[in-house]
Amino acid sequence: MLVASARSASHLEARDFIPLDLTGWDCLDKPGGTGKTPDTIERNTGKNRPLIDLTGMKVPNFDTAGFLRHVSAFDAQTKGKRRKDLNATERTQLQALEQQVVSLTAYLVMAYAGPPESTNCGSVDFHDWHLEMFEKPQDHPPRPGDPTPIICETAPRTQTAVYRSGARVQQLSGFFRRPDLVVEPTSQKPQLIRITGYLLWDDDHNGKADIGPKIETVSANGYHRPWRSTPWEIHPVLKIERADGQPFSAAAPATAAAAESALSPAAIIKPAPPPAAAAPQEVTIVAPIIIKVRYGETVLQRGMRLPLLKRDAQTVTVNYLGQPVAIPLEATDLR
Repeated sequence: MLVASARSASHLEARDFIPLDLTGWDCLDKPGGTGKTPDTIERNTGKNRPLIDLTGMKVPNFDTAGFLRHVSAFDAQTKGKRRKDLNATERTQLQALEQQVVSLTAYLVMAYAGPPESTNCGSVDFHDWHLEMFEKPQDHPPRPGDPTPIICETAPRTQTAVYRSGARVQQLSGFFRRPDLVVEPTSQKPQLIRITGYLLWDDDHNGKADIGPKIETVSANGYHRPWRSTPWEIHPVLKIERADGQPFSAAAPATAAAAESALSPAAIIKPAPPPAAAAPQEVTIVAPIIIKVRYGETVLQRGMRLPLLKRDAQTVTVNYLGQPVAIPLEATDLR
């Protein structure tokens, strides 16, 4: 059975970059996060590199094909490997690549807030943003037959700078995955942008389930597999710009309702509903609550209605995507 977390879910209601006050964040002085193994600590430290001044720096700018060529030799040598598996030559190559600051110019098709991770000491309020970058501006969320994206991620230490530049998820991405896993269109087509940041080899995603040239399946929770075209990503993102060099618009992002009315309902992907039951009793979520699921963590948003399986004095068990989930009674309308 899945059990709900008691941690705050406030950040999961956010839909865009926001300025972050890192004062008091218990992970600020822990670049390795809460990693336990040397591999994890090394990878987390790479993700948590600080903001740097890019003025005057000659940064190579790749399109998606160029980015993949740049890392192809290393990828070919290290299929399925983790950092602990690398030989001396491969480790030297890794260190040289991860020191590089590069730019990727591509279309931002999908964006979403990352889950609590050891990189950020498991924080709910300080998290990465995942940006799925594609060669072409797709008019639909990622689906079987599409090429897999290149992943770029902002980090809490760099998010405020990205925000102050004027970059906004809702104005740049074509589609947005909400914390309740519903994928919705934004107010515009995917925008061609240039993302600059450090190269990072995310060997935690270097297996067949994650890596491949084309998407084969989309699961009931809305995640596509394979997820990405390479374990290499830009992380942390240091800067986001429009590819045409124009400044970002100051216009407020459109609401989800406006975006949905502007595009076909077929463009909206929602998680598969639980199996139908005869006149099931339902409960309504009245306060956001984080739950653990097979793929990590997600949030049950206020207003969600879920089939009731059972209840006791302290908890109720509901059906979420076909799985029983125990949540505090006080988070529902049965309190």
